[in-house]
Amino acid sequence: MRNLINRLAVGVGICLAIVFCASAVFAVNPATISVTVTIQNLSVSATGPIAFGVVLVSTTTVSVSASTVTNDGNTTETYDIKLTNPAGWTATSGAPGSETYRLSAQFNGSAPTAGSFDADHDLTTTDQTSSGTIFAGGETGLSVAAAATRSLWFKFEAPTSTTVTTEQAITVTVTAAAG
Repeated sequence: MRNLINRLAVGVGICLAIVFCASAVFAVNPATISVTVTIQNLSVSATGPIAFGVVLVSTTTVSVSASTVTNDGNTTETYDIKLTNPAGWTATSGAPGSETYRLSAQFNGSAPTAGSFDADHDLTTTDQTSSGTIFAGGETGLSVAAAATRSLWFKFEAPTSTTVTTEQAITVTVTAAAG
């Protein structure tokens, strides 16, 4: 009799195990997966204008205010920067001359001195990518987090001589690239 009870207990246990296993297998059918995606948005904005006012030929001046450059995108960005010459003047990365000027840019948290600008800060008419040295001061335009801001300061070196004495507008273009 005891043997029969043991066999019955084992049989009931096996039946219960089969029922629970079978119901567990069927309980997860079907399974769903949530797939999400965000489209990369590269976007940058900058404040301005930066006004140097009236300057003398052959003089150097640093802007009294910075342009605030903001990563308006949703990913880390690195900035490419270039300028567009005004009519009558040509940018140079060497010493200014007749009808040539030099405009430099530097990312820095506060106003930099004229001496802190070097050849790595010279703007040209072709895009240059910010790096640990290019346009770098106390800040960089390299790997800027989404929503972060940088202060971009300028140094203007006037032509040694010019026939252009009206206000000139030099366009500086900041383009965001991924990274």
